[in-house]
Amino acid sequence: MANDTLAATTQSTSTAVALFQKAHGRMTTLQRIDEQIAALGDQRRKIQEELKAVQTLINEEFDRVVRTSTSGEAPKMLTQIAESVRETSHVNGNGHRPRAELSEAIG
Repeated sequence: MANDTLAATTQSTSTAVALFQKAHGRMTTLQRIDEQIAALGDQRRKIQEELKAVQTLINEEFDRVVRTSTSGEAPKMLTQIAESVRETSHVNGNGHRPRAELSEAIG
């Protein structure tokens, strides 16, 4: 009878240890996933900032080309694009009117 009780206790302890090991493994996996998500979030933020900087440069270059060209020399297509963008753009959070809405594509 003592052997039966000892065997049952050993089996119960082994099951509990296995469950705790499984739980620890899952917690470790969740922690790694959380770290990966945070790293991806940082990467997304950096790329979004770079894209906004490129958008600003594109807008500045576009404005420069439009300003330096006389209306008679500017290509019709360029003038039409400029007018179309001005009509469809909206004021963003910092009060500027973006010419190209590339940032909307990412979120």
